Amino acid sequence: MRITFVGHASILIEVNGLRILSDPWWNGPCFGAQWWPYPTPSLREIHEQSVDYVYVSHGHHDHFHPPTLRLLRGAKILVAAGSELVGGIRDLGFDVVECGAESETELAPQVRCRIIGTYADDTLMTLSAGGQSCVNLNDSLHAAPEVVQQKFFRLIRQFYGRPDYVFCGYGTASHFPNCYTIPGKDSAATAAKRQAYFNRAWARIMHELSPRFGFPFAADVAFLDADLFWCNEPVHNAERPTEAFEKLFGSSRETQLVDIAPGFSVEDGQIVRNELRKRTSADELSRTYSDAIRRVNRCGTLAEHTVRELAEMLRTNIAQGARYFSAYEANYRCLVRLKGTATGIEIAKRGPSLTVVVVGDAEGGERRYDMIYRTRAPYLRQSLLTPYGHEVLFVGSGGIFEFPDSTMMRSGLHRELMTMVRPWTGSGPRRSSGRKSIMGVAKSAAKRLLGRSLPDLYDLEKWTVFKRRVTGI
Repeated sequence: MRITFVGHASILIEVNGLRILSDPWWNGPCFGAQWWPYPTPSLREIHEQSVDYVYVSHGHHDHFHPPTLRLLRGAKILVAAGSELVGGIRDLGFDVVECGAESETELAPQVRCRIIGTYADDTLMTLSAGGQSCVNLNDSLHAAPEVVQQKFFRLIRQFYGRPDYVFCGYGTASHFPNCYTIPGKDSAATAAKRQAYFNRAWARIMHELSPRFGFPFAADVAFLDADLFWCNEPVHNAERPTEAFEKLFGSSRETQLVDIAPGFSVEDGQIVRNELRKRTSADELSRTYSDAIRRVNRCGTLAEHTVRELAEMLRTNIAQGARYFSAYEANYRCLVRLKGTATGIEIAKRGPSLTVVVVGDAEGGERRYDMIYRTRAPYLRQSLLTPYGHEVLFVGSGGIFEFPDSTMMRSGLHRELMTMVRPWTGSGPRRSSGRKSIMGVAKSAAKRLLGRSLPDLYDLEKWTVFKRRVTGI
């Protein structure tokens, strides 16, 4: 069994004459123009000969990327049995093989595959051949509650004992917390703190499974938009997952942990191409994507009638959920700013009434607002009109929340707006009152002890790091 790291969440497994590729993404950005693969993928092995099978783990654009899939005509697509992706993949013209969790699917003589649904619509894939096993966890476990993780650790041990190779993600597909501007916020420290959480999750998974080889992957993402370009270095350079493992557990004698870069290759337990991850450099990233950076940050003038159309869509959506939105306990004024125009969309609540109006010269009056949200008109339109359009904003980091007053960050206004810009489905997320009963506190504690809950990964107060104030002596 030979495994080559192509890039991001894509690995190429070659065994018994079969070539199986996972989650290919390299033909352009995803989530609009927000995410770009970096370091750039190594495609030499892909171009050498055709691919027989492609595993698509789940529906996020960096894993299910139609522009890249279309380059792989002739391959059969592997998905979990009953996956909601089946119809969309067949519409692209591919044959689909649905693989179950209970028993292995034989892809070729002595080459067997199992795809297991895990958490939040994700899956993992295992491949076994010739006495070797590869476990591709992609994004499926590092953000899951501990009780979920333990369930799948037991399954993997039951099916494969000690795996030979484990590939596990360590990134987070979310706008949070880098897309929040708050007075006094230390943006780099906040980004590093968030990444450290997932690095340690990766380390604990490797410690539990104790494979012969452990590899971090599925987080090779760069932001080219000027508003987020700053975060590339602190996210990738503050700490690496392999360093987190050593801090938590010391050097491993049983597992060889390798911080791989595109082009890395291992075969039958021997590293044959030792490409290792280097520090992310803003200068190098700028050279690699110089033309794309110019295109991503080019912004033409937005017509006022487009702003008014979007305001009407937003007004209609809020009206459909009026009962929910009117129950928010406080009054507020929010502003949606669209790139390419000084005109904005004001959302205001007074008592139970909400209004949505177009305002001119929005920039000059921003201090009057409790929160400002900056995005692009196409992203907002897609979010309002399509079931999964909000992922461009809140998975792909397509907009920036700004709180002019730091005390407003605990207001939950960002969660209100996130609900308003999605097609109304009849109910909204449960709001937190900020207070828990004695019984509620006890239940939360019990869940934590049992590993059935995650810390709130979207708590602004918890995750935001503020700059230290320097006082005179």
